[in-house]
Parts: sequence; C-alpha cells; structure tokens
Amino acid sequence: MRTAAILVSISLALACGADAGKAAPGGEKKAEAPKAPEVKAPDAKAPEAKTAEGKPAPLHLDISHDKSGVLARAASTLETSEAVTNPALKEHLAELSHHAEKGPSNEALCAHMAKLMADKAPPAVDCVHALEHQRVHVGPEIFAEVAQCVTEAQTLDALLRCEDAEKEAERELHVKKRGSGVEPETCTKLFTHFEKLAMADAGDQAKAVEEILEEVRADILEACAEQGTRAEVDCALSAKDMKELGACQSSLM
Repeated sequence: MRTAAILVSISLALACGADAGKAAPGGEKKAEAPKAPEVKAPDAKAPEAKTAEGKPAPLHLDISHDKSGVLARAASTLETSEAVTNPALKEHLAELSHHAEKGPSNEALCAHMAKLMADKAPPAVDCVHALEHQRVHVGPEIFAEVAQCVTEAQTLDALLRCEDAEKEAERELHVKKRGSGVEPETCTKLFTHFEKLAMADAGDQAKAVEEILEEVRADILEACAEQGTRAEVDCALSAKDMKELGACQSSLM
C-alpha cells in the first residue's frame, strides 16, 4: 500500500529590535533590548522511503518472524473470530495460537477496512472469510504485522499497501517450506481430529466453529503439508481433548 505521512518543520526567526544598538539623542545609548529566547523547531520524522515516481516504497514483511506450525495457524484463525466466545475454548486456543487473541479480531479489522474502501468494500462476511484464510496462510506472527499495518492505514492506498505485503509474504512462505513433509492423508486426519475436539470444547458454539474451520479446510491441509511438523501432528492426533492439544508444540523451532 502506498501511503506517506509528510511532516513539515517550521523554523521561527527571532531577531532583536533594529534600533537596539543605536545611540539615543544627546549622545546616550539606549539600553540594549533583551534577546528573545530561542525557540527550537520541532524535530521532523525521517521521511518515508519512496519510489522514483514519488510513491511510498512497497512494504515487505520479514517472514523469518514466522514461528507457527499447522496447529498455531488453525487455532489463530478460529480464535480471532468474534463468533467464538466460549471461555474454555478460547483459553485452550490461546497457547496454540501464540496468543493471537491479543490482536484485533477479523470483524474489527473488516470494519476499519470498510471505512477506507467506502463503496468499494466487499460484504462484511466476505472480508471476514478473506482474513480467516490469510491467518492460516501466513501464521499469527506475520499476520500480527499485517493487522498493525491495516489498523494504522488512513487511506485506501495505505490499505492496499498492506494487502500487497501480505500477498508477497504468502508467496514467500509457500516457497520456503519448513515442515516435516507430513503426508496428505495424515493431514486430513489431523484436520478432522482438531475440528472434532474444538467443536466439543465450544459447546453451543460448535456450529460456528465448524463453519469457520470448513471455510479454511484447504488452507489448513496445505499448512500441514508445508509448515506442519511430525512431532506436533503426532501429538495432536493422540490428544483426547483441547486441553491436551494445547500442550502440543505448535512452534517451528
């Protein structure tokens, strides 16, 4: 996204009275007027880097900040939905998601984005689904940086700059696979088991949990194959409930 904050420093010129040093009639000199105190101009922030065309330089996210395996990715997209409020489930998801709940929810981000996009804004449900997918694609660490960028955006161009950075991070992470190469059939078992445990923990919000996870099923399976580790998958498949699942290692070491 292409946004720039331009801060202008204003210097104040202060001078003594023009006649301060001239002699008064009768040969006496006037008392020298006291100098006005010097006022220091406010420091200007370093200007934002720009392209040759004068537009803000593209934003690049550092994908080395990504520490999340498949469990963290799946948990984060579920936990940050305002449709999921069950305290027990939220607590169990927090450790797995590396505390993605500390950032803004998908709904809050979409409300801010809608203001900037005005008549170009998609339906709220489409925006929420798009963010659910993005959280799985880039993981909670990288998405936290995307969310900060979106929250700070004050123009549509600034918002588009954040979107460009997120898509670039997706592509880079897709190339840089760091998982253990878990088999597709095992990844499917993991997804089914995770969904079953999360729905059981959610109580009367089980349907909402199922809808969110089914929306990102393909993304979670891809994340399992590319970023999932054998240790976390084996641990998850042996877990009897979400509390046990929360003890599984969801970080890429």
